[in-house]
Amino acid sequence: MANSAMRNDENKIGLGVKLTLIAVAVLCVVMLAYTVVDSMGILDRNTTAMTVGEDEISVTQLNQYYHTTRNGFLNQYYDVLAMYGYDLTNGSFDNSVSMFDSTMTWRQYFQEEAKSAAAEVSMLAAEGEKAGYTMSADDQAQYDLYMESLANAAEAQDMSVNKYIKLLYGSGTKLSDVEEYYTKRVYAAGYYNTVLEGFGIDDAAIEAYYNEHKEDYDMVEYYAFDVKYEEGGEAKAKADAERLLAKMAADGSNFDATIQDYEGSDVVYAGGYKEVAVSSVASAVKSWMEEAGRKAGDKAVVEDTANKAYTVVVYLGSHLNDEYTVSVRHTLLTTEEIGTYTSETEAQEIEARNAQVKAEAEALYTEWVNGGASEEAFIQMAKDHSEDGNASTGGLYSGVYMGQMVEAFQDWCFDESRQPGDHGIVETEFGYHIMYFVENEGLKYLSDIRSALESEKYNEYLTELNEAYEVDVNTKAVSMM
Repeated sequence: MANSAMRNDENKIGLGVKLTLIAVAVLCVVMLAYTVVDSMGILDRNTTAMTVGEDEISVTQLNQYYHTTRNGFLNQYYDVLAMYGYDLTNGSFDNSVSMFDSTMTWRQYFQEEAKSAAAEVSMLAAEGEKAGYTMSADDQAQYDLYMESLANAAEAQDMSVNKYIKLLYGSGTKLSDVEEYYTKRVYAAGYYNTVLEGFGIDDAAIEAYYNEHKEDYDMVEYYAFDVKYEEGGEAKAKADAERLLAKMAADGSNFDATIQDYEGSDVVYAGGYKEVAVSSVASAVKSWMEEAGRKAGDKAVVEDTANKAYTVVVYLGSHLNDEYTVSVRHTLLTTEEIGTYTSETEAQEIEARNAQVKAEAEALYTEWVNGGASEEAFIQMAKDHSEDGNASTGGLYSGVYMGQMVEAFQDWCFDESRQPGDHGIVETEFGYHIMYFVENEGLKYLSDIRSALESEKYNEYLTELNEAYEVDVNTKAVSMM
C-alpha cells in the first residue's frame, strides 16, 4: 500500500519519471486492470512503437507505460470518476470521452500520457549514461521493493507472478520485460534527482523568487460578506451593506452573528472569516486592502462590480505564511475494513485479525523501545516490517504539511508539543502506524518556492531534451495497445 497515509496530492514535476503511482498501481487495481487487458492478445515485442533518439521502445514496453499510467490514475481518482458518471467496471470506460479533452477517448488520453512518459524516461536515461550516472543504493532499494511488491500482490491474489504480470500489463508481457522496464524507470528517476540538484537553487534564489511573487505567499486575514444584487438593485444592496457595516466591531468578533441575523435562521451561513494568500482575494477588495495606511480594524463597503456585489469587509492584518512542514518515519501494519455488506461472521473474523495486527504493532514497538529507540533501529524496523510503499526509505515522509495526511496521522505529527525523537502508535483507517518524529523542517512556503523553481528549470531542461532528441511514433503499432 504505497503512500497510504497520504491524501491524493501528487506533485506535477517530472511525472514521467516519478515512481509513486507505480507501486500503487501494482497493489490496488487488479479489478481495474482486467477491463482492457483481455482484449489485447500477445504483443509482438519485436514491433517498435516509438523511437527516442537511438532508443527503440517496443509495443510491449510502451504498453507497460500505458498500464502504469492508466492504473495509477484510476486508483487515485476512482471515486471522482465514478461521481462524474464513468462506469469503471467494464471496458466501456476506455472508449468514453476523456473529461480532459473532448476530442479523445480515455484510451487515447492514456496512450498520449504513456508516450510522453516513455520519451521522458528514455531521454533522461540516455543523458544519465552520458554523464556516467550509476544507480544508487536508494535506487536499488526502490527497484527491489517494487519487485517484492509484485510478488506480494500476486500471492495476495493467489496467482503466480507471471500470471499477475499478464493481468497488469497484457498477456504478452513477461517478468523479464517488467524487470527491464522498471530498471530503466528507476535509473531515470535517480538521474532526474541529480538534475534537480544540479540546478543549484540556493537561499538567494528562493528569496528573489519570493520578492517577485509575494502575493502568492503572503497571507491576509479578514472578514467579508457579499451583498449580491441584480440589475436595478444596486441601491438597495449598497444600503443593506452599509447598515451591516455600521454594526460590525473592528475585530470582527460579531461579524458572523450580524450576518446570520441578516440572512435569517433558515439560511446556513458558513462564516465570513478568511485567511488566504493575497493573490486569491477578489480584486476589488484586494485593491482596498492595499491602499496606503491600511491597518487592522479598518472596515468598509467595497463595490465589486465584477461579482455584482457590495462587499462588507473588516481587515484584520497580513503576515507571512507561517505554515511549516515536518519529516516523520512510520512503520505501517495494515488492517482490514468492514464493509457495509460484510456479514456478522465475516466482521467478527476481520475484527479478530485486526486485533492481532494491533498486538503485532505493539510488540514491535515495545521491542524497538526496549532496544534503545534509536532512529537507525527504526529505519531497519520499517524496512523489515512496514507495509507502506516507503518501507525502503525507512518509512520516511518528508515535506509533510497540514492537510496532506489523514486526520489521526496529521494530528500526531502537528501536535504543538511534538519534538524530534518522539514516538508512539497511531491508528488510522489504514492500520497501525508506529511513529517516529524526525524534525520540524521549517516554513512550507520556502520548500514550495524551491519546488516551483525546480519545476521551472526542469521544464526548460526537458524542452531542450525534446529539441535534441528525435521522437518517432509508429501510430499503427500504438493502436495495438
